[in-house]
Amino acid sequence: MELRTLEYFLAVAREGSITDAAKALHVTQPTLSRQLAALETEFGRQLYTRNHKGIELTDHGIMLQRYARSIIDLANKAAEDMKPADSEVRGVVHIGAGETYLMGIVAEAMRRVHAQHPGITFNLSSGTTADLKDRLVKGYFDVMLECEVQDHAKLNVLRFPIPDTWGVLMRADDPLAKKSAVRAEDLVKRELITSKQGMKFGKLAEWFGDLRAQTHVVAEYQLGLNTRYLVKQGFGIAVIYQRLVDYRGDADLTIRPLSPAVESWQGLVWRETLPNKQTLIFLDEVRRVCREMEEGKLTL
Repeated sequence: MELRTLEYFLAVAREGSITDAAKALHVTQPTLSRQLAALETEFGRQLYTRNHKGIELTDHGIMLQRYARSIIDLANKAAEDMKPADSEVRGVVHIGAGETYLMGIVAEAMRRVHAQHPGITFNLSSGTTADLKDRLVKGYFDVMLECEVQDHAKLNVLRFPIPDTWGVLMRADDPLAKKSAVRAEDLVKRELITSKQGMKFGKLAEWFGDLRAQTHVVAEYQLGLNTRYLVKQGFGIAVIYQRLVDYRGDADLTIRPLSPAVESWQGLVWRETLPNKQTLIFLDEVRRVCREMEEGKLTL
């Protein structure tokens, strides 16, 4: 199994036909067909079928597509990291990130790094901690922005100097909007939109306590930005990081903090093995941004 053959297979899956894939790859159709046939022979599985719409992947073809993407991504990243050093630092910093307004710290560091080192670029993947951590450990990411950051036995941790706080996003005409803060008992029997991760493992589960069993969750989210549309349509009220959703300028929405207050600390984590040069430069800049925030020289 060669990388080139996997790239051919991914092109066919992406284009939906051998003819279009051959054009995109600048190879002949017979050449591409032979490569696909060899791949099926090697695995002993049918990877695709033909129909009036073109190519459709079989279940085994879909499985191979996932593996092929991962293999190609890792091969490309290895090629980037193994490039010989020159006078100007170049390369990609691969970042996995959860959703939090403290992404502003990462964004400021990215801006500064690229301004000083134009050859350094960034690849950003969003997801939950559960989605991203395994990919970090396997080397797909150089660093990960972890929400509810923890100490890890085999990972380095850089905790951000300020926390996120939780609140309830609601319509402005909701009865709870009259309160200055929302208590757990206020949410009993309400239709709630909640963080899947936070309710099962995080601070929200602790905050609800025994009342958690009495909550009525109508939707769970992994990434919270889309909850504003559910709330605006009256589907429910969302328990979410207060500063994640920018509702300013939208008269239909408002947010209230939880009482007692619930804080979540975020930060960066990365593998103990020595990062590549561009990632070291990025991490140094993140530390500088955090120091400036602690000293009151910078705000988000």
